[in-house]
Amino acid sequence: MRLGTALVLALAACAHATIPGTNIPDNEQTRAVLDVFGRYKNALEGRDPSALYQLAAPNYYDAGDMTHGQTPTDYQHLQQKLTHDFDNLAGVRLDATIKDVAVKGDKAQIDYFAVLRYAVKTPRGEVWKPESDDARMKLVRVGGEWKIQSGL
Repeated sequence: MRLGTALVLALAACAHATIPGTNIPDNEQTRAVLDVFGRYKNALEGRDPSALYQLAAPNYYDAGDMTHGQTPTDYQHLQQKLTHDFDNLAGVRLDATIKDVAVKGDKAQIDYFAVLRYAVKTPRGEVWKPESDDARMKLVRVGGEWKIQSGL
């Protein structure tokens, strides 16, 4: 019985700390990347284009998704795009399930499942619509600070 207990304790001591409820490593870099994601979520739900723009890296580029009418966007055009993204929205709610966080040097990515609910303004009032899909956000460290390189 002592050997079994000792083995379990030894294996537990070798296990790396993970963020509770996930297999994502719990370390300073991962927490910093997830903090940016949290600020992104708050800015999105607050419909705050300036806050979203401040999170973007100078080399931001998103290829878009033509099947959803989303054209490619670079940093130069991002601010204008963000300003108009919320024109017809009365509310936004993002529920995200983080699946993976990978940090390699000055680059990182977050893979997550997103459930986005948004209220569209219509002449008859708000109409809530849902969308859900797997998503990826890429980040890069700029001047010691994590910035979003794609996936806003």
